[in-house]
Amino acid sequence: MGCTPSPAQREVEPGWVHVPGGTFTMGRDRTHHREESPAHRVTVSGFDMQRTLVTVGAFRAWAEESGTVTSAEKLGFAMVSVEGMDDWAWERVEGASWRAPWGPDADNPQTDDHPVVVVSWKDANAYCTAHGWRLPTEAEWEYAMRAGSEGTRYPWGDEPTVDGAYRLNFWQGRDHHANERADGWLYTSPVEVFPPNAWGLYDPVGNVWQWTADWYAADTYEKDAAGVTDPKGADHGWARVARGGSWWCSAGACSAYGLWARGKSRPDAPYPNNGFRCAAQAQGSGRQH
Repeated sequence: MGCTPSPAQREVEPGWVHVPGGTFTMGRDRTHHREESPAHRVTVSGFDMQRTLVTVGAFRAWAEESGTVTSAEKLGFAMVSVEGMDDWAWERVEGASWRAPWGPDADNPQTDDHPVVVVSWKDANAYCTAHGWRLPTEAEWEYAMRAGSEGTRYPWGDEPTVDGAYRLNFWQGRDHHANERADGWLYTSPVEVFPPNAWGLYDPVGNVWQWTADWYAADTYEKDAAGVTDPKGADHGWARVARGGSWWCSAGACSAYGLWARGKSRPDAPYPNNGFRCAAQAQGSGRQH
């Protein structure tokens, strides 16, 4: 276990958590995924982070006030996956966007308390920076979501359930032909349905992949193996890092709903299983309120 102080020791504005600085182990050694290794020590300075994923309601308020046109809206379509399709199968759906993630004719609309999806990295970054915030670095994200835990798949341990109850939203089923919905949800779930981690952050894993600020590189951890402070990832690349796994992740495909897995997508790619939350300089250190 880590020895970092509790964020409750510091007051922040509603909807935010102060993440105290500290050192943790990032990555793991026993894995066939090169990009997740080796395990190495990372020191992170204190910062503030949104308690929940950015919701449909919050994103709508900003997008409509600012006149923002998102990546999917510019394209006029998005690639979508639904129950009944083969694993790794995606289809082009005209008119799909954050307003209608599975298309304008779908019968599965999101309510305002669900995480906004079908947002690209560019969309997420624009939202955060417009408010005077930013996306968290990959290291900040994992450190905050671990909340003092070390070496486990989830903040609470290695099993998706605690006392028989699911603690995250992911796909229950052998494949994508059918979701057994043992966690209660087919696709996304409201942002405060499952208990938060020890530091009060909701959806530390599952529900949606969460965009981070970093460019993706398979050898990032290898370069940081000796230990590093406040890393910011690769200098350039073709994809941005997303973390945490999503409702789409199943045992048969994308079993990456956990704290080690490193996802990636092009910065302009919007999908119905990608979302985000913002981070910011700690209050009292010059950050915008």
